[in-house]
Amino acid sequence: MRAPLLTTVLSTTTAFLTPRHTSPTARHHHRRAISSSNSPRSHKHDTAALQSSSTAASQDVDCIVIGSGIGGLSCASLLAATGRSVAVFEKHYEIGGCAHEFYVDKNGRVVPSNNDNADKSELFHFEAGPSLYSGLSDVTSPNPLKHIYQMIDEEPEWITYDQWGAFLPEAPEGYQLSIGAEAFDTVLERYGGHGAVQDWKILAEKLRPMARGVKGIPHAAIRSDWGVLLTLLAKYPADVFNVLRYAELFSKPFDLDELGVENKFLRNYLDMLAFLLQGLPAEETLTVVMAYMVDDFFKENAVMDFPKGGSGELIGALARGVTKHSGCSVQVSTAVDRVIVENGRAVGVQLAKTRRIIRAKEAVISNADLYNTYNFVPEGVHATFDEERHKFMGDTAKPQDGSVPYCKSFMHLHLGVKAELIPEDAPPQWTVVRDWSKGIDAIGNVVVVSVGSKLDRKLFVRISIIVDKSIWCFKQRQ
Repeated sequence: MRAPLLTTVLSTTTAFLTPRHTSPTARHHHRRAISSSNSPRSHKHDTAALQSSSTAASQDVDCIVIGSGIGGLSCASLLAATGRSVAVFEKHYEIGGCAHEFYVDKNGRVVPSNNDNADKSELFHFEAGPSLYSGLSDVTSPNPLKHIYQMIDEEPEWITYDQWGAFLPEAPEGYQLSIGAEAFDTVLERYGGHGAVQDWKILAEKLRPMARGVKGIPHAAIRSDWGVLLTLLAKYPADVFNVLRYAELFSKPFDLDELGVENKFLRNYLDMLAFLLQGLPAEETLTVVMAYMVDDFFKENAVMDFPKGGSGELIGALARGVTKHSGCSVQVSTAVDRVIVENGRAVGVQLAKTRRIIRAKEAVISNADLYNTYNFVPEGVHATFDEERHKFMGDTAKPQDGSVPYCKSFMHLHLGVKAELIPEDAPPQWTVVRDWSKGIDAIGNVVVVSVGSKLDRKLFVRISIIVDKSIWCFKQRQ
């Protein structure tokens, strides 16, 4: 039976499978060349590798990855670590997708980070990645991204902190506390009112056994064949039992009514936490995801992590995991025009500027969004792919047409603020919620402030606020 053209490789990465496979002998030959360095390296190594890779993919490779976001580079670096030759094509001049860094000079002009002729000490350094990280500094962490860093033998240097600030309707004057179990009890006692602490204890007792099961099984151990049962039962029997025990809840949304949470402040706070950590309200988040986050954020001695140097280092480590291997490259300013399909399978890509065709022996993988991924394959080339295209995107690719909903956006405001204007005791991260009744994802209702320079003096202030397209266009005109 012929495999479908489109399959899922990572949560944000889609693969177009190809028919041929590299021989085990060739793959073993590549493995012997894998680097064994354990120390984090400067991001300067990344830019040099990116510059030298502009002609690196002139020959065929085992795998092609379109897009250099976290998903794409995670996939590419793991493939490179197995000895495969990999080419990553990124149409932007910065790698990282939604998690990238950028520089601006004193005249407001953007300077590409791979411009080694620029004096970086004279530039403003901003990072546009996630604001909140956890589970990355601990060597025994269950965080899947941590596992990828360990497998590719590349990793940023981590800065840890435990301070969190918030201005909420119940706390308009604001508060600053450490994260973790004891501090959260203090927040609930101070602002939650009657029943908040008790509701939280009951909820935590329900969620933590589920979290232990999920955290106890590394994502890398979950195989795609029946051997998964042997692997998991042999190595993680207790954790498998916990997963099976709560299997029914894994695919259920986080229903606070069903879980017995009545306290209004706790319900609102969990809604905010879900929104800040993954961009969706609690009711649109899977119970198992909330269990993981609650356990990670409110455990004893909990800390938050931050990559030294910002998001650029987060991505730079993944890029090094690709470029340090012979025959592998990450190329910026290199857009893909289309995926080449022959006999129902993807066999390569055609580049937009040069029109050159690069062929892939094993797979073509897209880390682009759904809309652009489907556009890589013209209609009529593959029937099953066309069916998926119309199912997910509809006929017009508008939010009301098709089964995939659009996510709301954050507007990021990047500022250079004089150090004396920021209080010395201000936390590196704080959140402002104007009105719980409007909904946590209402336009302009939540503002997140990330002061990267509190953790790393080279970074600047970022303010995030949820917007819709009309407000964004208005802001641009202003």
